[in-house]
Amino acid sequence: MKLAVQGRPVFGPFATLRVRKLAKGETRIAFITSTKVFKKSVDRNRAKRRMRAVLRVLLPEIPEGLHLLFILKPETRDVKYDLLVDEVRRLLSKIPEALTKPAKISTRGSKFLKKYPTPKKI
Repeated sequence: MKLAVQGRPVFGPFATLRVRKLAKGETRIAFITSTKVFKKSVDRNRAKRRMRAVLRVLLPEIPEGLHLLFILKPETRDVKYDLLVDEVRRLLSKIPEALTKPAKISTRGSKFLKKYPTPKKI
């Protein structure tokens, strides 16, 4: 949920990347594949496997101390591998610019904040 509230989005044709800086530690990477987008679990798993393979190749280019969340779009499953690598590389290059902008709360984050409002400080 922290990424939905505190994360900064980077949009692409095959995935949306939400990123936030971690206080300490190494980079953490996660994927979301929705059942609304990918009806079959086979398709969800294939999209995640393809993204893991791409990120293994690009691991040296990923900055340290970040939390990255890739929200996969349906095009991820069938796009050519080389095109997917180039697009993820472009998303990763946009991270420094995204971190300078203020956090943008996602729709999921705003729903979460309505349900669980932050307590007032005393």
